[in-house]
Amino acid sequence: MNTDKESLKKVIDKEEGMIEKLNAGVMKLGEAMERARIDEYTSMLTRPWRFFFVNFLAGIFRGVGIAIGMTIIAAVILFVLAKVLVRMVDLPIIGMYIGELVKFVNQYIQQGIPGR
Repeated sequence: MNTDKESLKKVIDKEEGMIEKLNAGVMKLGEAMERARIDEYTSMLTRPWRFFFVNFLAGIFRGVGIAIGMTIIAAVILFVLAKVLVRMVDLPIIGMYIGELVKFVNQYIQQGIPGR
């Protein structure tokens, strides 16, 4: 009988340890779901028009942000390129080609499109 009680106690202790591990895992899962805001996603899926509107606004703001960002980057690149090309005009070989290109552009601006 004593061995039956001891083996039963070991089984109960083992099950209590497993239950504590399970509770800890469930708590971690609950915290992870709160951090991931699963409830907000499910509420958006149950209201499709709100889901559409939020994604539409997000797309608009992404597009505007990309346009502004690319404009700034292009302006900086063109500014640096203009500063570099001004200094390259003085180079013997490259300067000759750049000078010809400038003459061609000026002629094009003054005369308009050839053949019209």
